[in-house]
Amino acid sequence: MLNECPTIIGNSSEIVKIKEMIPDLSRSKEPVLLKGEKGTGRELVAKIIQYRSDRRDNPFIKVNCSALMNEMSERDLLGRNVPAFKDLNQHEEGIFAVANTGTLFLDEIGQLPAAYQAELLLILKGNIDVRIISSTSNDVEVLVHKRVFLKNLYYRLNAISMKMPPLRHRLEDIPFLADFFTDKYCIELGKSRYRLSRKIKNTLFNYHWPGNISELENMVKGAVALGNEDSIISLLNSQSKINEYTHNLGQVADVNNYIHDSGNLPLKDICREINAQAEQKLMKQALERTNWNRKKAATMLNISYKSLLNKIKAYNIT
Repeated sequence: MLNECPTIIGNSSEIVKIKEMIPDLSRSKEPVLLKGEKGTGRELVAKIIQYRSDRRDNPFIKVNCSALMNEMSERDLLGRNVPAFKDLNQHEEGIFAVANTGTLFLDEIGQLPAAYQAELLLILKGNIDVRIISSTSNDVEVLVHKRVFLKNLYYRLNAISMKMPPLRHRLEDIPFLADFFTDKYCIELGKSRYRLSRKIKNTLFNYHWPGNISELENMVKGAVALGNEDSIISLLNSQSKINEYTHNLGQVADVNNYIHDSGNLPLKDICREINAQAEQKLMKQALERTNWNRKKAATMLNISYKSLLNKIKAYNIT
C-alpha cells in the first residue's frame, strides 16, 4: 500500500511519453514489463501505476528476482519469507497471497532462476487477483533465444512494455532532478535551504551517468549532508578515473589473441594477468605525468607511497 503517489521529475520528450502512457497502464489489468538500465526509475513507475489504479489501497509487494537461489524450493517461493521478499516482513504466506488484490513487482525478472520460471507461468495462467509488473535491465529476448528464459513466460509478462531512458539521454532533466533531490534531503536531513550552483549543474551535463538517476540522487544527498558541492566534484573526478581505468583495461590486449596465447588457462588467471597489465600501464602513466615523483604519483593513484614502491619493484617498472 502506498501512502502517496510518487512523482516523475522531468519534461524531456522521453519522460513526457512515459507520463502520457501511465493513465492507460493504470487502467489496464495486463502485465507490464519495464525495460531499462538500473537506476532509471523502473520501480518508481511501477509504484505510480499501482497508485493511479483501482488497487492503490492494496498491497504493493516487491520481489528481487536476482536474490532468489536456484536450489530453493517451490515452497520457498510461494510459502515462506526469504530475503528477496523485502516487503513481506514476517509473513509466512506465499507472495501471491500477500499481494492478493494488489500489485506484485518482480524486479530484474531476467535473473529469475530457471527453477521458478515454469512455476510462475503456471500461477499466472490461474485465477489470481494480482497485477504483475516486472522490470529488467537485461535483454530478455536474448535470454529467450539462448533458452535460459521461458518463451511463454516472457510473452505473458511482456503484454505491455515500456522503455525507461538512461539519464544520459535526458540531460535536460538534470537541473529539475537535482533541485528535487536537494529539497528532499534538506527536509530529511533537517538542513536549511540549499541549492546547487549553476556551475556545478553545468558540470553534471558533461558526465555520462552510468548509475543514472540513483547515482545523481546519491551525489546530491552527499552535497546536502556536507553543505557544499565538494563531494560531487570529488565523486565525478573519482568516477572519471575509474572510467579511464576501464577503458585502458579494454585496450591492454586483444581478447582473441590473449585467449589463443593463454592455452587452457582458467578465466580468472587470464583476467588477473590482464588486470596486472592495466595496473602497470596506469602506474607508469602516473609516474611520467609527475616526472617520476613517486609521492605525487601515489597521491594521483590514491594509493600509499609504500604500496606504490612495492608495485614498482614487483612489476620492475623503469
